Formats: sequence, C-alpha cells, structure tokens
Amino acid sequence: MEKSPIAIRELLKVKKFLVLVIALVIIPLPTSSQAAVSKAVAFQAEVWADNWFSLYVNGKKVGEDSVPITTEKSFNSEKIKFSATYPLTIGVIAKDFTENASGLEYIGKPNQQIGDAGIIIQIRDVASGKVIAYSARDWKVLTINKAPLNPECVSSSTPNVDCKFSNTAIPSTWASATFKDTTWKNATEFSKETVGVKDGYFDFTWAPGAALVWSSDLKLDNTILLRKVVKTPLAVTPATKNLILTSPDFKEGGELPQEFTCDGKGVSPSLSWSNIPAATQSLVLIMDTIPGPLRPGEVDIGKHFYFTVFNIPTTVSSIASGATNVGTLGQNFQGKKLGYTPPCSQGPGSKKYSFYLYALSSKLAISANDATEAALMEAMNGKVISTAELNVFYTRK
Repeated sequence: MEKSPIAIRELLKVKKFLVLVIALVIIPLPTSSQAAVSKAVAFQAEVWADNWFSLYVNGKKVGEDSVPITTEKSFNSEKIKFSATYPLTIGVIAKDFTENASGLEYIGKPNQQIGDAGIIIQIRDVASGKVIAYSARDWKVLTINKAPLNPECVSSSTPNVDCKFSNTAIPSTWASATFKDTTWKNATEFSKETVGVKDGYFDFTWAPGAALVWSSDLKLDNTILLRKVVKTPLAVTPATKNLILTSPDFKEGGELPQEFTCDGKGVSPSLSWSNIPAATQSLVLIMDTIPGPLRPGEVDIGKHFYFTVFNIPTTVSSIASGATNVGTLGQNFQGKKLGYTPPCSQGPGSKKYSFYLYALSSKLAISANDATEAALMEAMNGKVISTAELNVFYTRK
C-alpha cells in the first residue's frame, strides 16, 4: 500500500525530530563553566629582567625583551599583550648577560666580574585590570647554563680559556601544558637590594607578593627556564592590608637565638601574625634556607626546609615555641619526623633563614606525610591571597 505525500512528509518530520533528540543526548551542550574556561581572555604581561627574557603561554611564544641579550646593560621593562584560555601554562627563558662562555662581564677591564641576574613578572587581566598571576617561589625553575664553575677564574687574563661552564639541553616541550616539571626545583625569591633593581623596574606598581626570582644561584646560573601553571585567576585583593609576620624571639634581619638551632634545645620559635584578609580560609607556615656550598659527596637537593605547618585556622594568630597543636604539621627536608627540625648550618659565616606565611582562599587537601615544601607550594597554586616574610640569621660558633 502506497503512502500519501502528506503521510511521507509527516514521517520525515518525525525522523528529523528523533535525530535531533538523539544528538542532544549523545553530544551534551557545554555548561556555562566549560564555556567560560574555553573563552580566550586578553592579558598583559609586565616584566622586568636583568637582563633578557622570552615569554611563552600555553606552549606559544607571545613576546620577548626588545633589547637584545648582547646589550651589556639592559634593565628596561616590557609590556606584552596576548590572548589565551585558562589554565595558563606560563614559560619563561631568562638570561643574564655574559660576554662569552666564561660567564664573566667587563672582560679585560678593571671591573671584570661575575654578574648577577633577576626577573619579576606579573600578568594582568586587561578587562578587569586585576593581576591574576605573578612570579614567586612557587614557580618551577631549571638551570640551563652555569658559569663559571670555577669562580676563581674571575681574575684570569684569559677567562675564555680558564673559566669552565656547563650546559643542559632545553627540553623540546618544556613550555607546553603537558610537560612534567616535577623534577624541577622551586624558584628562589630575592630582595630588591640583592638584585640591585634599577631603571625599568620602577615603571610598574608590583602586586603584593610579586617577587624577584631566579634559581638558587643568582650569580653563576646565567640561563634558566621558569614555569608556572595558573589554573584559575589569582585571588588578589589589593585593598587588603599586607599580612604581617613577627616573632617575640627575634626581629627581622636579626640573629636567630641558639635555642632554636641544633646547638641548643632545637625547638621551634614563637611566631605571631596579623592583618589576615577577610577571605582567608586557612594559613600555611614554611621555614627554609638556601644551603651553602656542597661538601664532598653531598647531592644538591635545593632549599632546605625546616618547618611546614598547613591548614592553620584563621582564628589562630600565633604559634608558641615548640607547639605542635596548631594546624597540621608537615614534613621537613630531613624526612625523619613531622614538624620542626632545627637548623644546623655547615661552613663558616652567617646563614639566612626565612619564615613565610601564606593566607589561602581554601584549606589544602594534602596529607601530612606528603606535605613537603614543594608539594605545599603546588597545592597552594591559585589559592594565595596574601603573603608575609620574616628573615633571620645564624652563625655557628
């Protein structure tokens, strides 16, 4: 029996409807959050480097220093605009000026010397004007060129012959989102005085927490790679007063009393803090140092961290000497027990120890046994609202 034209048209309508229904079931429409994540956002990177840098975002080069690395004195600032989608994988090649493979500058002149480096970066959302990321010690770093390996060659009349150097190949996919930087070390923060900032550094108002960074060796590491993954915009609150960290046992830049070292009782010092931002949900406390030169047989493990405490309640504003009941105790670099391990510095001279306090927008889902300094820095990614730092020195008798 033949169907009428009207019946055929009605049947086709039903088939089209069924196809549409099946398509909607099999291929769900993106949620509003998925659409937001995939939308490109306009950003501006603000950078000052001693001496040169190249910037990558999500594996793509978006800009570089306009002054060539061959320029001996280059301390300019740069603004680089780009568009990208979250999460952002930020990659930086940073170089300090050297005249040749010796690692020296001003060769043949009375001031022939080993130079020093430093870089500071902040990335701003163009539409809102807010800083969504900045350089800090939670960035990852890999040294590519180190020179001279024998710093005494600085006095040589033929440094290009006498100075030794080492190079590491740049990983081919280092700037991509899929690259694993778990073996890289955390960047080291340096003061303006140590880096000797000048010229273009003062072109920008740097966000609270934005820091001058490099590898742990500001002088001998001439070329480095930096990486940072920004999963979500940084919770920056410029109107908030800076977090303050103090101690009744010592002052900023003062001497660490012996009782808090391996030469004394070896207990943790008392610490107090104030100006906690209203949005803070937990606090993290870390103490570390940059160790001195390696002794024979020692392996470079980066910074030594002596004290990690996380998920500290916002209702707490201090921690007493030797206390173990505030927050959750994490690991120390020796790994023998949770909580504080006292400094026991090797070699002559004064050693610097730093305490860092972080105000976070949430608690951390990490176990105490896994809470190394590097693991905590990774877990804090995108959660830091404000930071405070307290530095102290100790010289073993």
